[in-house]
Amino acid sequence: MERVTVGSRQFGMKLIGAWRRRQRDRRLLYGPKVMLPGGPEQWIEDTLDWLTGRFGVEPLRRPPVLPSEFVPRGYDGSERAARDLCLKVCAWMEVPDDRIRFSFRMEEVRAAARSTAVRRLRAEQRANIAAVSGLRATMMTAEVDALAAAGFAPEIAVLAERELQAELNRCTAIVQETDLDRRAELCDRAEVFWSKPPGSGSRACWLDLRSGALDGTAVMLSADVLADPSTVVAATAHELGHEVLWGYHLIDRQRPDAEAVTDLFAIFHGFGIFLANQAVEPMPGRRSALQTLGYLGERGASEALAAYCFRRHELWPVSMLPVMPTELDRSVRMRTFARLAAMVKDVEIASIQEGAPLA
Repeated sequence: MERVTVGSRQFGMKLIGAWRRRQRDRRLLYGPKVMLPGGPEQWIEDTLDWLTGRFGVEPLRRPPVLPSEFVPRGYDGSERAARDLCLKVCAWMEVPDDRIRFSFRMEEVRAAARSTAVRRLRAEQRANIAAVSGLRATMMTAEVDALAAAGFAPEIAVLAERELQAELNRCTAIVQETDLDRRAELCDRAEVFWSKPPGSGSRACWLDLRSGALDGTAVMLSADVLADPSTVVAATAHELGHEVLWGYHLIDRQRPDAEAVTDLFAIFHGFGIFLANQAVEPMPGRRSALQTLGYLGERGASEALAAYCFRRHELWPVSMLPVMPTELDRSVRMRTFARLAAMVKDVEIASIQEGAPLA
């Protein structure tokens, strides 16, 4: 009987462990990807206060951007159509586009940059480092040169320098580590990085090209996003947040929540529906697989969208939920409505308490 009891207890522990892992995975998939000081709700309110103080209430005066109206009906998934959509996002956010290079070959450029970094590492005669490095070139020199000749030389130069310095730091740490267990751990971490394609998991990036001998910036998007205009808009709105917040040195890009602030910047400028809807979506070609976009996650983006709507309603006599419900995915709509209901209830309770006679 004791043996059965122990077996049942072990089976129960396994079920609990599996449940906890599923809950953790759901938090990672749907929740914010970074730690938000004070918790998501307080962080959203504090950061919206900062954005309003820095940019005024004019972005809130404009109506939220609706996918059904913003994306042209004739969008055909071409690079030209996607670039026009990127420029439309610039115009809405009032971000000058004359110094921004939009492109849709991010994977190729990143592969070229990594291949360049690998060849530089070998050419600089750093034998001890090169012997440890597992970074691999995936492009022939002629392919890299052709991409540079096509106009991507500045992006390749900036990313190659970044790859090289990161690999030098990574391999130097391994070489200098004297504790064997710690060295093995560093090697395992490096192997995980080396085994992934350059830029793996990213669908867009922003680059400051001033160190690449060009007075401007670049917004590079993955070719995979071309077919989905909503993803193009969501990714572009986020990267334009970098253009403003990082490009004009308004926030420290090293702060832990810098990417989340950039997401909220896009929501503050009316693109909350896009970011919340695209936060979690099916992965093309992989049944039942999901991928994420942005750093607030679906939960954080939905709560931020609710806070955005609530502030607009407080500032002007507009509907708390304009024609948005039909534009929102079901899960996003439920989270947004739930958060709005909680905010309304909090205001009602505060009003009652303020009007209550003192004891």
